[in-house]
Amino acid sequence: MDPTAMLEGEVRELIRRRGIDPLTQREETRALVRDVVADYDQRSLTGAVPSLGDPRAAAKELVDAVAGLGPFQRYLDDDDVEEIWINEPARVFVARRGEPELTTTVL
Repeated sequence: MDPTAMLEGEVRELIRRRGIDPLTQREETRALVRDVVADYDQRSLTGAVPSLGDPRAAAKELVDAVAGLGPFQRYLDDDDVEEIWINEPARVFVARRGEPELTTTVL
C-alpha cells in the first residue's frame, strides 16, 4: 500500500476522534498532518515502514485529501487556472489564460 494512502486513513481517523472539522479548522488539520507525517518519518528511519520520499509533499497531499478536493486542490489554489474539465480518468485538463493544458492528474 502507498504510504500516503495509509497515512490518509490514519489522519481521517484522528480527525474523527478529535472532532476536528477540516473545512473550518484548517490550521488544526495542518498541525495534525504535520505530527502524523513526522511520526511516520521517524518510524521509516528504523525501517519499520517504507520511506515517504518527500515528507513535505506528502503532508500537502494529505491536507488536500482531507480538507480540500484531493488531486484538484492544486488547480483550485492556482490563480492562473480558470477552468478544470475531465474527459476521462487519465485525461484531466485545465485552462490557464485561455489555453487548454493536459495535466498529469490521474483519477
